[in-house]
Amino acid sequence: MDKALPVLLLAMVLLGACTAPVVQSQRPLPTPTPAAASVLTPDTNTEARPLDPIIGQLVLAMEVGNDEAPKDQRSAFPVNAKQLYLVVRASDMLAGARLTAVWLRGATEIGRSEREIRESIGGARWIALGFQSATPLPSGEYSVRLFLDDRFVDSVVFTVGSGRGSASDETSLVFATDFSGSGTIQAMSEFPLGTTRVVAILTDVPPDLQEELWSRWSVNGSVLTELGPDELRTAFVRSFTLQRAEPLPPGLYSVQVFAGQQPIAEGSFLIAGATPTPEAPVVGNAVVEDLRIVRAVEPGTGVPVGARVTQVRGPARLYVAVLVRDLQASDVLEVVWERAGQEWNRQTVSGLTLPANWVSLPFDLPAESGGEPVEYSVSVLLNGTLAQRVPLTVLPGA
Repeated sequence: MDKALPVLLLAMVLLGACTAPVVQSQRPLPTPTPAAASVLTPDTNTEARPLDPIIGQLVLAMEVGNDEAPKDQRSAFPVNAKQLYLVVRASDMLAGARLTAVWLRGATEIGRSEREIRESIGGARWIALGFQSATPLPSGEYSVRLFLDDRFVDSVVFTVGSGRGSASDETSLVFATDFSGSGTIQAMSEFPLGTTRVVAILTDVPPDLQEELWSRWSVNGSVLTELGPDELRTAFVRSFTLQRAEPLPPGLYSVQVFAGQQPIAEGSFLIAGATPTPEAPVVGNAVVEDLRIVRAVEPGTGVPVGARVTQVRGPARLYVAVLVRDLQASDVLEVVWERAGQEWNRQTVSGLTLPANWVSLPFDLPAESGGEPVEYSVSVLLNGTLAQRVPLTVLPGA
């Protein structure tokens, strides 16, 4: 009995040791830092500048500086001129872009100047395209057309010497009530009240003329219509016929004839009679379906070319292109420019009958001299009612 007691006590001690809780020492863990939250938001950033290159101004000169800026801006040159420059104010042009100036006397090309942009251009700068003639240029009317990567941009007309040249060098535009293609043309400068048909006849058309011909007719300063040529009847003579079922409105008419984008002849005539008292516009079924500001339009059709312009640096030649449907002669279109909320310019078009066509009006936007962008807007009113409006941001000049 005495020997069993120590053994029992030893067994109880060992059993207690096996069942007691084991306490382990742990190093304290640092408090975790939450990961930075990533918030997805819509990308509302817009391009700081238009994606397309900007051609702001075209200037003619006989001299340019080291920075290629024109030293003597001019529209006429002396008869002994041999070296001419078309100087272009450009910005946002990528390396590899190509500028081409096509120099013409009348409708005949006399030379080309090409310039490839070696380094991208961000801010505005001058680019000079020189033309050098082997002999002094004869007196007459000239023009130069600018192309960017083979796409027409704009043109400038200038004169050398007296400007008009000899009579044999001119392309004449006369008017008549009919033209058969043969016999004597009964030219008229004034037509009686009630006239429904006038034919503009272009004589002495250059034989090497390749561009498409078209005409623009205006009455009392407002564009009336644009017409293509009649069927060819006689070599070196083309005609354009304006004919309406109702009498043509009285007033002073002017007609311009273009070869491509270049005007080659201009004339005017009068339809006699008192100008009728303006009446309130009659609201019909006409609608304005689209309004765009662009840098170029197709000649003759007015269809806008290229992307819409929402931001530009002046000076710049822009076109306001309006798509109209079911427009009648009594409808009145007004294009209103506003600068910083104030009306700045207004252009009016009336007398057009168009089932579905673009009406495009050019506008030369001047440079902004301040340091901040200026907000413009262009609105189209149809018969006095706002039809559409688009915004335009004009950046300050460089």
